[in-house]
Amino acid sequence: MVAWSGDDIAGLRVANVTDDEMAEIRSVMSKWNARIGKNAKRSLYYDTEQSFRDLGIALPPQLKRAKTVLGWAMQAVRKPAMRTQFEGLRLPGSSDPLELGEVLSRNSFALEFGQAVVSAYTHGVSLVTVGKGGPGEVPVQIQAHSAETAAASWDRRNRRVKSAVTISDTREERPTEFVAYLDDVVLWCRKEPGGKWSAERIENPVGRSLVVPVLNDPQLRRPFGRSRLTNAVMELNDMAVRAYVRMEGNAEFYSSPQIALMGVDEAAFGDGMGESQKFKLAMERLLAMTKDQDGDKPVLTQLQQASMAPHSDMLRTIAAAFSAETAIPVSSLGVIHDQPASAEAIRAAEHDLLVDVTYHNKHVHAASVREIATLAAMVRDDLSAPPAEAWKLSARFADPEFRSMSAQADATQKLASGMDEIG
Repeated sequence: MVAWSGDDIAGLRVANVTDDEMAEIRSVMSKWNARIGKNAKRSLYYDTEQSFRDLGIALPPQLKRAKTVLGWAMQAVRKPAMRTQFEGLRLPGSSDPLELGEVLSRNSFALEFGQAVVSAYTHGVSLVTVGKGGPGEVPVQIQAHSAETAAASWDRRNRRVKSAVTISDTREERPTEFVAYLDDVVLWCRKEPGGKWSAERIENPVGRSLVVPVLNDPQLRRPFGRSRLTNAVMELNDMAVRAYVRMEGNAEFYSSPQIALMGVDEAAFGDGMGESQKFKLAMERLLAMTKDQDGDKPVLTQLQQASMAPHSDMLRTIAAAFSAETAIPVSSLGVIHDQPASAEAIRAAEHDLLVDVTYHNKHVHAASVREIATLAAMVRDDLSAPPAEAWKLSARFADPEFRSMSAQADATQKLASGMDEIG
């Protein structure tokens, strides 16, 4: 995990940087450092690499050492993110809005923005930077950055990023190169072999930071949004893992049921029955036992097994709570909750998720795409003000419902017939 201490940030000195710029860099770096632990934790849950959390009550030591993971947290991010698929820009009267088609294509913008959305849903925010390309590169560079390696401060009055820092390189989990984006300059800061920092100044004629946030659930008190992996989601994921571990332990007992052998002297087992003898006794197809000296024969009884049903019921309960928290249908979590659903029932189960995705595509992500496109045009043309028609620009996303062609055709036909009646 990349990290600096508070003392490292407070003592940071960079040559060729003014005091005011240095103060802003330290402020943004402190924000990044304060969140790095929480962001790394959410990355572990998304990557299904979180450690197993045992309550220390009933699990035997063997199961505590088991490597058991569950991908529900990843589904909480990917399910809505995959329904945000950028399809292009729209500007009335233009087939190539702001002549950005080539710029977006050469930056693989649909893929880059999709990755930014996944990162934003994981950590609450990701940052997209816009800048001039170097020799042999795309004339305008559009790059997304995870919150694990970037941070920003918010200009509430202008509703945009005030300043930002992106970490470009590290050594031994400590930054050795970062870029600071300020209103009038971009500072490329590198750590020299001797340990001192220096900066290359790149003038910024646009007059604002060249950074745009991609957000999940922005709020007045949280302008940089919040992660879909809330504390409740992570705790429910842990509960589900423990339920699966208990089921695994119960299944082991099903594989080798407990047997009671009555009427046999303890001395018959010598110094005690070893693990291999117990397993052999459980697995033998034919058992031969003789009567004792009194003529009594041993009694072999198989004890009744504990039911798996309570574990399955608890897993369904956890899945229902997880579904309520994330709007992910229970069936998408691999839990059989009901009879196979009809198309209408499936749509009803996805209704809350579709409402959330539609809101974000229309009001959150569309605004980010419009701002990125505007900055790209300004950087390309060395403008200090947005193009006059930039406010008319809008983003197109694929239908998050992914309706079939027949359903789309049916809806179009009904709309067409309705228009004839209006006319």
